[in-house]
Amino acid sequence: MSMSIAAIGLILLSSVGCGGPPSMVDLSPPPRVVAPMEAPVMPVDPLRRGYVERGPFPEYTVGPGDELELILRDVELVRETVEVRPDGNISFALVENLYVAGMTIGELDIALTAAVERYLREPKIDVHVSKYVSKVISLIGAIETLSIAGNKTGQGRYALQNKTYLLDIILEAGGTTPDAQLGTVQVIRDGQAYIFNLQRVLNFGDVSHNPILQGDDIIIVPGASRLTKKVVVLGEVNQPDVYLLASDASLLEAVSKAGGLNTVALRDDIRIIRPGEVKPEMFTVDFKRITTHGDLEQNVVLNNNDIIFVPRSFMGDVNDVITKIEPLLNVLLIPATYRDLYTTGGGLRVDTGDAAVTGTTAGFTRPLPGVGKLVVPVVDEEQQAEDQEAAEEEQNKKEQSE
Repeated sequence: MSMSIAAIGLILLSSVGCGGPPSMVDLSPPPRVVAPMEAPVMPVDPLRRGYVERGPFPEYTVGPGDELELILRDVELVRETVEVRPDGNISFALVENLYVAGMTIGELDIALTAAVERYLREPKIDVHVSKYVSKVISLIGAIETLSIAGNKTGQGRYALQNKTYLLDIILEAGGTTPDAQLGTVQVIRDGQAYIFNLQRVLNFGDVSHNPILQGDDIIIVPGASRLTKKVVVLGEVNQPDVYLLASDASLLEAVSKAGGLNTVALRDDIRIIRPGEVKPEMFTVDFKRITTHGDLEQNVVLNNNDIIFVPRSFMGDVNDVITKIEPLLNVLLIPATYRDLYTTGGGLRVDTGDAAVTGTTAGFTRPLPGVGKLVVPVVDEEQQAEDQEAAEEEQNKKEQSE
């Protein structure tokens, strides 16, 4: 289980004024997703595709969960709505447990007519799908939300009603937002992600990038500015706060959002604290190299829930830092009871322990160096009064002897 932000916050506060952090490991951005030229090949499950082609046109195949409207035209009109059960069977009129999963509407009509014909002479039966449920896809990302005749489009779950292409479902959902990245649309099928370039479909008519969908597919249309990452920026910035950033946001963007560094910021020792499975990892970034040398390797890509801490000089004390970020601690990092414990009774005291070893290139996967037990001083008022009296008596004796 990942360590909570509160736990990381405690470690962060304990580290201020201690020995230097380890040098930065490789936090360079992962390779950017490139719009593919060749379309990937996805596995196909015929039962989840939702259609068959046995003639000139594709036909929908029914499955568990679909609702069917069945009409028997005899002496009296009999109309029923039945649901295809999980075992693929339906029951209608005198017919029990007729297996229909995977049948087209025409095939179902023929099979149901034959079954009813055992009891009625020349029955006339009509079959319609009143609700499509058996094959559903999920669509998320940069999808436009529209309201048309009371129906709302946008991100959500959509039922396949016949042979359906990727572009079809996006248009049915309302189209894309202006920032949609059509060159890198993802289809997740059976836990595997496949990237399609819909821009090639639109520009060159390359239908290989417009795959046929099947039930349980997940479609992700990335956007250039979808706010998907939560990053906490603390310390010597002008506006410390929690910020929602784009999926590819970097350190520069987060610092810019926070109003930039202030005049006392230690620019060559910005720390990024990243939640880990057991303990947080901490990395050092030299911001000065970005601004003065154009070293973009220092402009690391951020992860969700990263904490960026901008310290001042090593002379700054812990109480000063706590005072500066206390409004954020109230709501972000530490519950009130813990905050009060660490900030009352005369301030926070830290047993600094041994000096930190610096210069390592390994990732920081242990508690911050030089951090000992946090001790809250307890003031004994009675003892304090006795000590004061003793000090006064001693002073009086000295004065009398003189």
